[in-house]
Amino acid sequence: MPTVTDIQVDGYVSCRDPRCPGYEQRTAQVTLRTTAFSYQDNGGDGSVPQTAIEREAVGVVQFDDACEVCGGPVIFAAEERPEYAQVSGQDQLQLLNINQQTQIHEVEKSTLEAAKENAELRAMLAEMRADQAEMKAEMQRRRGGRPPKDPDSE
Repeated sequence: MPTVTDIQVDGYVSCRDPRCPGYEQRTAQVTLRTTAFSYQDNGGDGSVPQTAIEREAVGVVQFDDACEVCGGPVIFAAEERPEYAQVSGQDQLQLLNINQQTQIHEVEKSTLEAAKENAELRAMLAEMRADQAEMKAEMQRRRGGRPPKDPDSE
């Protein structure tokens, strides 16, 4: 059974969304969890003492806290986020904007397709009504009768 140790250390917390003002890291207490595995935990034969550590995993515990600004999830980190020089001259958030623009284009495309289908259905309905009126007039002609009087004409 691995040994798990939690300690509180100075760290950083920030929003996950780079477009949120809460993305700026601020200092906070974070929980650093160390999980140590001995040789015995990994199926050792007993020739090594139980206290000898073969490997350990260290990570910051992520809680379900919400961003103070946007209400989205936050990231807890033990180290400050690195800042890289902007040598390309491109907007750093452009990839996020491309994804958002793609979603907007998809919605616009589906709206236009629905409008086209709606227009086609309206044209078919108008054509069917015209055909029906023609058939009604033809039936009147074949019966030898006159078309019914229009009540508004009197």
